[in-house]
Amino acid sequence: MYARPTVTRSLQQCLSGNRRLFASTAQHKQAPLPAAFEERVSQALDGMRTAGTFKTERVIATPQRAAIQVQGSSSNVLNFCANNYLGLADHPQVVERASEYLHKWGNGLSSVRFICGTQSIHKDLEDQISQFYGSGRDTILYASCFDANAGVFESLLTENDAIISDALNHASIIDGVRLCKAKRFRYANGDAQDLDRQLQKASEAGCPVKMVVTDGVFSMDDVVAPLRDICDVVEKHGAVLLVDDAHATGFVGETGRGTGEYWGVLDRVHL
Repeated sequence: MYARPTVTRSLQQCLSGNRRLFASTAQHKQAPLPAAFEERVSQALDGMRTAGTFKTERVIATPQRAAIQVQGSSSNVLNFCANNYLGLADHPQVVERASEYLHKWGNGLSSVRFICGTQSIHKDLEDQISQFYGSGRDTILYASCFDANAGVFESLLTENDAIISDALNHASIIDGVRLCKAKRFRYANGDAQDLDRQLQKASEAGCPVKMVVTDGVFSMDDVVAPLRDICDVVEKHGAVLLVDDAHATGFVGETGRGTGEYWGVLDRVHL
């Protein structure tokens, strides 16, 4: 007969206000780090402090919104650094629906998608996103943009293929490209002529598939990718175009369909 793990009772005690589980684990000491490793970490942190690059978190003591309070201050400040472009993080209707679905469907996937982590609500959302973009597109949901960029290149490209990446692409794209074994080329930010040169190099290297990847909106540089020019070059070389529209979807373009719609080339963007 199957018996539930004993931790379940302890967890229930914690959730009901009894903190004995956390109190007991807090009494255990952490294993000491090897001296050489601890010294390396300390030197790295000291170097960051000296260079002025050491980061500390600004703890927000209010819901995410345009005017927020930072912990330790009673004054409101305007938040210009969030990705909450449409104000959905604190929109009453979104919060209400999230609470409703949390009570109905529970918290978390409980598994990876291909085992038992896909529920009907996920497929419904994917279908709605596909319909929103149209043109026979399909949709796969990821938990984050980093996860999406970590998975897409390795899945679609081989070591014989080529990735041609904009020089100012987001760090998640750069990390995703590094995970892939395809040959790597880089073109100057938004420079269609340099893109043409890099695609020519990829062709001369014998790469059967050439994928061009660019941010739609470069969030750190206030730049919108010139997709019309990029599409012209991509089509000239028979390449595949992937646009990361994380900072454009929902509010760029006449109906919020991103930079492809903004430039009138949504039907020329592959991914």
